[in-house]
Amino acid sequence: MSPQPPTRLRGAAPSTSDAAGQLRVRRTLAAVAVTLALASSLLGATRDESSAAGPSPRATGTSTSAPAPAGSPTSSTGQGSPTPISSANGQASPSPSAVPDHGDGRVSPVLVPGGDSTVEGKEVTYALEVEGGLGIDEKDVATTVGSVLRDARGWQAQDHVRFVQVTPRQRAAGTVPKIVISLVSPAKVDQLCAPLETGGLWSCANKDRAVLNYRRWVDATPSYGGKVAPYRIYQVNHEVGHELGHAHASCPAKGSPAPVMLQQSMGLGGCLPNNLPTVTRG
Repeated sequence: MSPQPPTRLRGAAPSTSDAAGQLRVRRTLAAVAVTLALASSLLGATRDESSAAGPSPRATGTSTSAPAPAGSPTSSTGQGSPTPISSANGQASPSPSAVPDHGDGRVSPVLVPGGDSTVEGKEVTYALEVEGGLGIDEKDVATTVGSVLRDARGWQAQDHVRFVQVTPRQRAAGTVPKIVISLVSPAKVDQLCAPLETGGLWSCANKDRAVLNYRRWVDATPSYGGKVAPYRIYQVNHEVGHELGHAHASCPAKGSPAPVMLQQSMGLGGCLPNNLPTVTRG
């Protein structure tokens, strides 16, 4: 009969070789834990960046953004926004305003006046909706949005597209627009932009929706000197730009017009405010 190795009695001290082996195992496990922690940290940083939109808001959106959405590894490609994008990038936030944080939570379709564009290009359908309980002048909003989309200096000329409205009646009958432009309260923005963090301050592009923050619509941002009319044009063009597949841009040179896809709500980086896509071709 071959000899059997001795059995260690319960409670007996481990041999030197056993102790060394256990020490090696503990060191290996500790190294694995550190590696996993670092990997998790890097992944988290990547998600945060895309907030800028956010995103990735897409965002991002309009430079109306907080931790991003957005966004900005917010790059989106092709028609529509597969990834949310916001404009958050950790920069200073605008001052608080009198705009309420919440509306009534219900969005309603609004008819945009004026005919559809007659330019040649790929058809992109859209619809407008606003949240109730905020006292929004729907007619004024609809007129502004229609004017921005049909502007000869806008995305139609830049991307060779043609915006065609899906009316409230058509939506009720089941027609689904390519882009829904939603003007809503800060709280509703946070909901529609999730999982991106807009912090009640920013706008974003998420899935097939360009989400406009009513707080920014009313107050604009310091980068626009609080001038709401030009800022609203930028706000619409920036988020719709994400829905058309455009990612965030940077200031090309100090003193030059800012690309409309620059997160201008967060700052201009040395550029001058610009709310039109064709001025800088991007």
